[in-house]
Amino acid sequence: MSAILWKDTKKNMRDLIKHTPAYYAVEAEFSEVPKEGYVTTDQKYFTYYLKISAVEEYKEQESIFLKRKTGLKSVLKIESAREVDPISLGEFKKGSKRVKEFEDFMTADRVQAKMEEKSAYAEALAPEVKQVMEDARGLGYELPVSVATELASKRGGIKKNVYDKVLGEIDRDIQVKSIDPYEAVGIIAAQSIGEPGTQMTMRTFHFAGVREMNVTLGLPRLIEIVDARRIPSTPSMTVYLNKDIEEDEEAVLKVVKELENTTIIDVADIITDVAEMVLTIKPDQARMRERLVLPSDLAQALEKMKGITVIKGETEDNVIVKPQQESFKKLYQVQEQLKELTIKGITGIKRAIARKQNDGKWIIYTQGSNLKDVLQLDEIDSTRTYTNDIIEIANVLGIEAGRNAIFRESANTLAEQGLIVDQRHLMLVSDMMTFSGTVRAVGRQGISGRKSSVLARAAFEITTKHLLRAGLLGEIDPLTGVAENIIVGQPITLGTGAINLIYKGNSK
Repeated sequence: MSAILWKDTKKNMRDLIKHTPAYYAVEAEFSEVPKEGYVTTDQKYFTYYLKISAVEEYKEQESIFLKRKTGLKSVLKIESAREVDPISLGEFKKGSKRVKEFEDFMTADRVQAKMEEKSAYAEALAPEVKQVMEDARGLGYELPVSVATELASKRGGIKKNVYDKVLGEIDRDIQVKSIDPYEAVGIIAAQSIGEPGTQMTMRTFHFAGVREMNVTLGLPRLIEIVDARRIPSTPSMTVYLNKDIEEDEEAVLKVVKELENTTIIDVADIITDVAEMVLTIKPDQARMRERLVLPSDLAQALEKMKGITVIKGETEDNVIVKPQQESFKKLYQVQEQLKELTIKGITGIKRAIARKQNDGKWIIYTQGSNLKDVLQLDEIDSTRTYTNDIIEIANVLGIEAGRNAIFRESANTLAEQGLIVDQRHLMLVSDMMTFSGTVRAVGRQGISGRKSSVLARAAFEITTKHLLRAGLLGEIDPLTGVAENIIVGQPITLGTGAINLIYKGNSK
């Protein structure tokens, strides 16, 4: 559905929200009637949505809202208007391409995910797999789908008595591997991960298929994961491309240049003239060509910067920048701002390198991460692109994706050094870190520091602080965990200690 994007004031939008349905006069002409309107007040995010039912030619009349006093050409009939959560420009498409630059009263289509109810998993299974699972239920146990699928694929080549024997063996195997009631799964998981962790090398950098880019692995990486660090020490992304361009070297290199965050200092020299109180930007043509930067890109970047006056230099390429407030301090501040001013590319991506795989397809590796903005590029395959920044994955794709990222990253870190840990232990850690809806660290700022038991928190860290606070607030400790029961000298509520036996004698 086509929509019109335009810039307006908050006052106009508040008036429309208060008085809709209403007529609204604007300075644009429309070839067809738009159904929707998205309004921005800062050209970055669209925060108002309007439903439009008709468009008429502008004529002076009563009971009409005016966007401005002069130059009005059309009247939109606004059926409803409301404030919405900020929508970025990247969520709109013009044709097959995402919109990258805002133009007033431009027509675009909003890209929205189609929500469909997923059919039950059991309904999608093959009939032979369902039959194997039904046979297992007849013996009194539930068979995992993966095991049932494998057994169904081999059932045609084995006799019935052998098939029945296999089902019985699977039943016994499942019983042996099941967790006993009240088993201390947390302690076992901690030991199972902690013991191999002592065998890990302290400092390890892995070359992620690219010699120029280091990725932290080993013990430092495992500590980053369980500490839920907001920014990893070496953030990186593996960027996959759409199938139509992943073998086209020229198209891939163009994407690399779009990804790399190019600042002024990357393509030009900045000369400070203290006597004249000006800064001269001298573009390096070789570096400009290498990064695919045009003089117009440089000019557009400088236009966005506030507090400066841009003057054309003596030569055609040079640009002179003068601070509006003349002082040595301001001159130095502007110089530092110019060094970090982004001309093109994506913020956070310091470097991007393309590598050709054995199958002839290209993959891009980046130093730095910005998942949200990278996924908005049309050339990117959003279903395969990955980052090692767990918090970013949780923020962009949701907490379930964050949980899977914790599991994947910790498993890969251990496997890279040849340490095998049962995946169920890693799954338990992933679940504990994310079940609250946010990614929490295992230490005092997260799981261990927020236990309901006062004694358990005091036994972990900062003993006096926890005990004094609990005394002042009158906290009660239910003594349901391990540490608090050991402290007071009574059996822990695990295994046989979790069961109370009561004998009731025969009444006479």
